[in-house]
Amino acid sequence: MIRKIFYLLLSFSFLTSCNNDVEDIHTNEKQMRLSEFSFLAKNNNRVLISDIKCNILGDSVIECHIPHIMEHKTLIPNFNTNTGEIIVDGKKILSGITPIDCSRPTNLILTNGENTIKYVLRVKSFTGLPILYINTENGVAITSKDDYVKGSIKIVEDIETRGAGDIFESTMKIKGRGNSTWTFPKKPYKIKFDEKVSLLGEPADKEWVLLANYTDKTSLRNETAFDLGRMSNLEYTNRTHFVDVVLNGVYNGTYQLGEQLKISKNRVNVGDDGFLLEIDSKAEAEDITFKVAHIGYPINIKDPEVKINSEAYNYVVRYLATVDSVLFCDNFKDKENGYAKYIDVNSFVDWYLINEIGKNCDANFFTSCYMNLSREGKLKMGPLWDFDIAFGNINYNAECANTAGYWIRNVSWFRRLFQDPNFEQKVRERFDYFYSKRNDLFNEINANAQYLKYSIIENNYKWNTLYEHTWPNNTIMGSYENEVQELKTWLDKRFEWLNQDL
Repeated sequence: MIRKIFYLLLSFSFLTSCNNDVEDIHTNEKQMRLSEFSFLAKNNNRVLISDIKCNILGDSVIECHIPHIMEHKTLIPNFNTNTGEIIVDGKKILSGITPIDCSRPTNLILTNGENTIKYVLRVKSFTGLPILYINTENGVAITSKDDYVKGSIKIVEDIETRGAGDIFESTMKIKGRGNSTWTFPKKPYKIKFDEKVSLLGEPADKEWVLLANYTDKTSLRNETAFDLGRMSNLEYTNRTHFVDVVLNGVYNGTYQLGEQLKISKNRVNVGDDGFLLEIDSKAEAEDITFKVAHIGYPINIKDPEVKINSEAYNYVVRYLATVDSVLFCDNFKDKENGYAKYIDVNSFVDWYLINEIGKNCDANFFTSCYMNLSREGKLKMGPLWDFDIAFGNINYNAECANTAGYWIRNVSWFRRLFQDPNFEQKVRERFDYFYSKRNDLFNEINANAQYLKYSIIENNYKWNTLYEHTWPNNTIMGSYENEVQELKTWLDKRFEWLNQDL
């Protein structure tokens, strides 16, 4: 009995000792923490105008926001560790003395020789978006949609972007673009390079656009439509990136850098002899256009360049006339010789739904309604384009602003297509798919709004759009957060109405 008591006491003593050792280890780890991390202006007097205090988020992330533009991010940190030292790239750094490169996420290792804690330092500058610097030759203004101005471009990526710290530089030429958007104070632009280049990781090409999104206080409507396009069966949807633009040394606002719509292997891929078309009420006299019986506005041959009565011109005119004729003939539903012989039905269904979900006011075969045709294939709808007055952002058309009712379904071709029960069934089935993806879409909106929050503040300082009416806003919500919420509320109601009525 005494021996058992002895062994029990011994075991208890051993367990207590082990527990104390574990507690000591945890105590050491708890003591070995960063208690402060900052960048002081006095130690970084060439790049900082005020002290920057960083947030230490849990045990793994240190995050800082420097509210002005920084082309280079070599900074001297100040920190308190209580115990241990900080190692960066295998070298010890000293508080207030050692500079570190903060252009990319930086790994910091806090160690006391026995234990280590790893942190990732993320230093955002200005708004956290890539900064696109455009300088025109001799600083001349960009005043024309027709004539290019020579210049140079530099893109510096910030810590949150795909290639944090990457820099792209090149010569280029730039001109204005857009229809009504060109008349606004904040101008959209087209950029063209002599050789194909990749911007922000996208497939190389010579031609790119900068969308200003001046009329959309959220700057999210085009991107929301493109997100729907990326969920869809459409073969190509524009790839875009939000950027801050500095034009001739002056900050010019939040832009969307995207791909120019054109025929190419990585864009509208219809082969060397295919066509990119636009139903275009705003076509100009020099554009090559034609009309068909049941579409009220001209069809503009956007790409390639063709001459009237050339073989290419005659081919596409005959094809569209055939589509129009067959669609409105008595046996248009015939499976072998009806409309499905000439159009890619899946692209018509998805293009219709995305524009109907957004109630895109221009998409009733008025303008920016793109189609494409390859010689070996059928006529397809797409790509998607121009949604800045969609998703309720319109005050001159109550029907477009309303979350109830149809808009695109009333267009001549689609009104006819809906007379085929097979087409109507496809639309319902595909809507169910988009409806099932609505939470993913709202998550994208939230993520983009969070990413843009600092940039929108700077854009508003520049253009004073957030709290003032800009054509054709339907409402002014009083803050960026409220504008984003209004977009989501409108979209949610629109989804629910369509779910009940389709």
